[in-house]
Amino acid sequence: MEVYTIFRRDRLFLIGRIGLLAAVYFTAAKASLLLAIPPGYATAVWLPSGLALAAILLFGSRIWPGIWLGAALTNLTIQGSPLLAVLIGTGNTLEAVVAAALVGRYVGIRGEFETGEAVVMFVALSALSALIAAFIGSASLMLSGTIHPSEFSSNAWIWLQGDASGMMIFTPLILTWRLRPLPRWNIAKWIEAAALALSLVLATPLIFGGFPADGTPQPLAFMTLPFVLWAAARFEQRAVTTAIAAISGIAVWFTLKGKGQFGLGSAHETSLYLLCYIGTLVITGLVLSVVFGQRKRAEQAVRQRVEELQESERHINEFLAMLSHELRNPLAPMVNALALMRDDPGQNPPMLGILERQVSHLSHIVDDLLDVSRITRGKIRLQKQTADLNGMVLRALESARPLIDARGHAVELNFCAEKLFVEADATRIFQVALNLINNAAKYTPAGGRISISLNRENREAVLKVRDNGIGISPELLPKVFDLFIQGDRALDRSEGGLGVGLTIARRIVEMHGGSTMALSEGPGKGAEFVVRLPAVPAPAAAVPTQKSAQASVRRRVLVVDDHRDSADTLAILLTIMGHDVRTAYDGQEAIELAAQYRPEVVLLDIGLPAKSGYDVARELRNAHDRSQLILIAVSGYGQDDDRRRGREAGFDHHLVKPVRPEELKAIIGSLVFPG
Repeated sequence: MEVYTIFRRDRLFLIGRIGLLAAVYFTAAKASLLLAIPPGYATAVWLPSGLALAAILLFGSRIWPGIWLGAALTNLTIQGSPLLAVLIGTGNTLEAVVAAALVGRYVGIRGEFETGEAVVMFVALSALSALIAAFIGSASLMLSGTIHPSEFSSNAWIWLQGDASGMMIFTPLILTWRLRPLPRWNIAKWIEAAALALSLVLATPLIFGGFPADGTPQPLAFMTLPFVLWAAARFEQRAVTTAIAAISGIAVWFTLKGKGQFGLGSAHETSLYLLCYIGTLVITGLVLSVVFGQRKRAEQAVRQRVEELQESERHINEFLAMLSHELRNPLAPMVNALALMRDDPGQNPPMLGILERQVSHLSHIVDDLLDVSRITRGKIRLQKQTADLNGMVLRALESARPLIDARGHAVELNFCAEKLFVEADATRIFQVALNLINNAAKYTPAGGRISISLNRENREAVLKVRDNGIGISPELLPKVFDLFIQGDRALDRSEGGLGVGLTIARRIVEMHGGSTMALSEGPGKGAEFVVRLPAVPAPAAAVPTQKSAQASVRRRVLVVDDHRDSADTLAILLTIMGHDVRTAYDGQEAIELAAQYRPEVVLLDIGLPAKSGYDVARELRNAHDRSQLILIAVSGYGQDDDRRRGREAGFDHHLVKPVRPEELKAIIGSLVFPG
């Protein structure tokens, strides 16, 4: 019963649509006959043909009886012959059904034309389908004796032109308004739309009707194109179809009145000119709208992609910050414990050396992973000063010495006699040199040779690191500085690393205005990496400062870290250094303990539970004399934004885990409090 009710309701709905279509078709047909070209059986623009095609495209072929009824009733009121009405109605219906089938298959309209090919195909199929109604209608009129056989071709041509024009003009107009939601424009857009409509309505009658002064027609039809271009560039496709319909309607009206450049010839010439003009206008307007529409969609896709990439970058940054914190937290107590074990005479020095090298290697990997993200996004801020490049390279060599010695490499140094000064961030250039030396050590078999040279060439300081290692293949050489690019690895991956060191080195050098280059004669023939930096004159001699000769001062130090191993080992290390140390494991405990203990130095982790290190720092600053309290952030969070937030919260220093004991000792030892 329910199925029957649904079926009956759908059928009644279909019948209602058919009846409404027949009524609208009949009304449109009567209006179009006002534009009939003598003897009056065909018109310059047949609006019902466009309406019929749009109806079938929208509602399916089941709606065809509405077309047939409307067409038959129209012709019955004109000719008075039921047979002619049936034949002509059949021709109009077949025209719409065939056109819809062809358009649906070869164009596939979904509310807008999306390609220029679809526009041209639609115009061609409309003209082709119009042959059906033109032939059936004219043949019916000729066979019934209504027109003379000699009039068949002219009547069929005008019929074809009118039906084709109707489909070209009104089908896109109906589809673009029916299948797309209404536009949501702001006031400025509505004002612009009104300006377009007003200028079109005022200018088009002058273009096709002749200027009022003498009424002489002028060949100005091309001047309608700017209006179509305006609509295509600034509005949606529906605005273009509306402009085309308005221009075509005005052109047809003045042409039938015998005015304008199209109204001076015979009926055949008039219909030909109108069809060519309307077809050209439709193709031009819709193709322009397609081009601008594709551009707008491409721009929107690019904006959306940029937003997605920005969102992805934000997630990556958050992940890297979390990764940094989680990886550095366990490294901190390991480094502290190694520092304590180094002072224990009962420990095995070779084993300690192994542990120290592996912890250092792990710390280096974490640093590289975070640096490559910041450097590739331009988030690194360089702190440049004039510095000696020789010293930076020598410090890098000293840092790489454990790896070099472990592999038994021989190192050859070839430095120029004079000091080479560069305007650089010493820490970052040290990092470049260390990456290149470590790279040479890793990719050179045990017992190899590494040559490090530093010379001046013209106005450049040139660093060269050469090895006799595994070399670089010609295929890999152009990509060796790309991110995550590595040469062939053995299954044991004894070289280690993530494939980011050379990328970091190149970006840092480029940020200093320099260049990098890789050279190799091929696999097994070693490799050479060349770094060029702008050389600068030696700085003016600095006035030596008198260093304080006082012994290390015992300080009251508060260590705050929710990672207990990190807090405890750091506290023991500071105690051995001679300081009075207290420990807290959360923010609230630190605030309460600081009120009682009155520390001079607070080593404060940022990623505390409940109350962050930033919040704790602010409260400590508000509760204590700033000149009597030094706040040092000791955290796994080490990105630029973390440091900025630390300064805003009141931190004096920002150290990234794992902290080297020497660095911590130097900072605390350099503190001077007033009084």
